Amino acid sequence: MGAGGHQAAYIHPEDPSKCVKIAFDPNDGDVKKELRYRRICADKLSRSKLVTKFYGSVDTDKGSALVFERVLDFDGSRSLDLKDYLSAARSTEEIDRARALLLDFRRDFLDEGIAIVDTDITNFMVQRLSPTESQMRIVDNIGTPVLIPLVYWSEMIARRKARRVWNKLVDWLKENYPSVVDENFYAALRS
Repeated sequence: MGAGGHQAAYIHPEDPSKCVKIAFDPNDGDVKKELRYRRICADKLSRSKLVTKFYGSVDTDKGSALVFERVLDFDGSRSLDLKDYLSAARSTEEIDRARALLLDFRRDFLDEGIAIVDTDITNFMVQRLSPTESQMRIVDNIGTPVLIPLVYWSEMIARRKARRVWNKLVDWLKENYPSVVDENFYAALRS
């Protein structure tokens, strides 16, 4: 299926609605960070519209693996990551849909206060719920590498941190996707 910087991902052999991720290094700090966040914030994440579901771990012939929800469109096809989605937005209608999606993502991301490490847009998937409706999903790089992660226990701090991360993401989008995030939309998108 694919590989990131820390894990290889495969479609679950018995359930195509799930994926199996195997860390290149079983002691990888990023994987441990995400599992810690998922454990401490399990209640919050169970209500999240954005973060994919975690189903636990399994043993495979390649070692221990983590099982996650696989982000699929309404028709069963693999969802696009935000990079591919924005790169394909060329017509006025596609750009308008992309802007509406980003505004919805802004609302949900700031409301949920999800801790993410960086703003790599390949970690955000655009899940088509119907031919005309889509939502963003976060598939990787959640948690925080700090020793005492106050964002795990304080919603106020989590939302403040989310706002800073969001504005950093919007700045990056403006620089790299100016046809979608032009000057006027940039002002509406920042928090």
